This record gives sequence, C-alpha cells and structure tokens, in this order.
Amino acid sequence: MLGPSDTRRKKVMKFKILFWLTFLVVLLDLVAFGRTKQPLSHELKVQVDNVSLYVRIVGNLESGKVLVAINGGPGQSSHYMVSLEQLASKELAVVTYDQRGTGRSSTPSEGYSLLDHVADLEAVREAIGAEKVYIMGHSWGGIITLRYATLHPHRVRSIMLMGSGPPTKKASLTGQTKLKQRIRKLQRQGFIPKNLPTEVSELVKAILPAYFSNPSFDIPDELEKTSISATTNQLTLSAVGDWDFTSEVAKIDHRVLMMWGEDDPFGLPMAEAIISALSAAKVEFILLKKCGHYWHECLDEFLLNVRAFLNLPPIH
Repeated sequence: MLGPSDTRRKKVMKFKILFWLTFLVVLLDLVAFGRTKQPLSHELKVQVDNVSLYVRIVGNLESGKVLVAINGGPGQSSHYMVSLEQLASKELAVVTYDQRGTGRSSTPSEGYSLLDHVADLEAVREAIGAEKVYIMGHSWGGIITLRYATLHPHRVRSIMLMGSGPPTKKASLTGQTKLKQRIRKLQRQGFIPKNLPTEVSELVKAILPAYFSNPSFDIPDELEKTSISATTNQLTLSAVGDWDFTSEVAKIDHRVLMMWGEDDPFGLPMAEAIISALSAAKVEFILLKKCGHYWHECLDEFLLNVRAFLNLPPIH
C-alpha cells in the first residue's frame, strides 16, 4: 500500500515524463520545419548606365557560395529559371536576373551588344557583394557566360553550361538549321501547326515542342509564363552581329560542367564545338538522357549533377 509521499513522487515522475515527451515532440517539429522551410528570397534593382536590372536572390549570400544563372533568349525573361531555386539553401545563394529590355528590367534606348550583357552580369556580381561566383548559362545565356569568363576570369569560381550557345555565329547557324529541321518534322507529325504565327511570343509558344525530347511534354508554368520581347531579340541579334571569340575561350582554364540533352534540337555538333573551343578548361561533359534543350524534362538528373559539381550536401 502506497503512502502519501509515494503517491506524490509518482505524480511528479509522471509529470516530468509528460513534460520531456512534449518538449521532445516540439523540438523535433522545429527541426523538421528548419529542414523544410524555403530559403529566404529578396529582390534588387541594379542600375547599369542607362538600364535598371531586376535581380532575384534566394538563399544565403553569406555562405561564400553564390550561383548566378543567366537565362536564354535573347529577349526572354528569367522566369523559367525558378526551378533552380531548389538548389538554394544556407550553403548556397541562387541569383537570377532579367536581362536588359526583358521582364522586369528596363528597356535602354541603345546598348544591346554582347559586351553590354557582360557588363550587366558584372554589375549584378558587384551589387550582391560576391567576390567570386559560380556562373551557369543556358542557351543564349551560355554565350554571355563564356564571354564573361574570358573578360573576368578572376571573378569566376567555375562554369556550368546547359544547352549553351557557342562562341561563334557559324556554329550557332548550324544549330539553327538543325532546329528548323526538327520543327518541320513535328509539323508533319501534327505537334506543331503548319501555319505558324508571326508574332514572336506566339511563335515561340507554337514551336516550343521542338525544344523537348518528348514533344508531348507537359510544359511547366514557369516556362509557359516566361515573357518574350521581340524588339529586344531583334536589337540584340543585330548588335551582337557575326561573333567569334574562340581564341579567348581557349584561354579559359576553369572547371566546366557541360550538360547537353541527348535530343537537344540544336544538335550534338554544337556541344562538340563548345567543348573543342574550351581547350584549356577542365570540362566534365554529361549527356542527359531523354532530355531536350531545357532541363525541366530531366529536372532530377540535372539538379543532381549540379549539386555534385558544386559539392553541395545531398538533400534528405
């Protein structure tokens, strides 16, 4: 038979057990929240001479690891790169920006040359306060990336390219021919209308199936809703002209991750031309299976390769 003191001790012990169990549950919830909550994001306006650039930052700039991603086009906004923010964490900041004359950036009265775009990228780097950055270029953005690395090599940690444009217009035109062949094939198969619209944004949407390995791929909203400026596209291509900076690219000696979709409509010869030009670089080439020009079709494999290249911890 228990006495009064024994009963009190038993109640106290039960209370302590309940308290610590409750505390443990709350602690585990907080840890889980810390793992799953989205990294902080913020936006900047960066002034470069006669243009104001919209810049988006997700993740930790103080980590010492900053990835600046340059989108394709010319004339496209950076909206379709939202999926790259999955890489952002306390170990890495992901930075994207709308190029001059696109999206939420202003439209200059002049200044669309490749060197203008390189100056914009350098201004973004300075504005975010990163001494060195990892740079990733997609399509037209790959051309900007390569040119930036030739002019500011000491500001580059390493380079990533996905479906990159080449350092010569000649190689680009070869790729454009391949793309046109792909479009005509899909027109015959009924995936692309035979009578294409003339308005640029509508035209791009109409031919978008040609950019994917699977022309029936369900195009994600971030790509579907990416804005396109026909004027910026035309002014940029005119200003860039007949480019060839192969000799400068040959001096790049950084680590380079070169990713290419096996069904990229611009064709494997374009990728081979880029790799050949990067003669002094340490190039790791990855051919992404069942993937076209955009990583959205092979997102998991794409992000896995990027994380490994950046030496980021695995996702739990």
